[in-house]
Amino acid sequence: MPRPRTLVRHGLLTLCLALASLSAAADDDCDAPSQRWQSREAVRQMAAQRGWQLQRIKIDDGCYEVRGEDASGRRFKAKIDPETLVVLKFKHRDGHRDQARRRTQEHGAPPAQGSTAPVFTPGGSPRGQID
Repeated sequence: MPRPRTLVRHGLLTLCLALASLSAAADDDCDAPSQRWQSREAVRQMAAQRGWQLQRIKIDDGCYEVRGEDASGRRFKAKIDPETLVVLKFKHRDGHRDQARRRTQEHGAPPAQGSTAPVFTPGGSPRGQID
C-alpha cells in the first residue's frame, strides 16, 4: 500500500503539470467558433489599411497567422484573432517583438553597452543588458 505522503506528492505534481499545460495552451490559441470568423478577404483588407503587404495567410492554433511586409518594408509575422481581427502577436523577422519596441519608445532608449546609466529609475522599467 502506498504511503500517504507519496500519494500527496504525486497528486500535487500531477496538478501542477496540468495547470502549467492549460495556461501554456490558453496563451497561444483562439477559441472563436468558425461561424463567427471573418473571411480571409477581411484579413487582407485590415492588412491593407495598416499598410501591410501580405505574402501568406494560414490558420494556426485557431487563429489567423499572416506573414508579409509592413509599411516600412520590414518582414513580419502576426497572429490575428479570427473573430475581431485584433492583432494578438506581432514579430518582425529580425526577432524583436513589437511590444519591446513600444516599451523602448515609452521609456526612452535603453542604456548603451558599457554605459553607467542606472538600472532602475523611479516610475520606469528596469533596464540592463545581459551578455
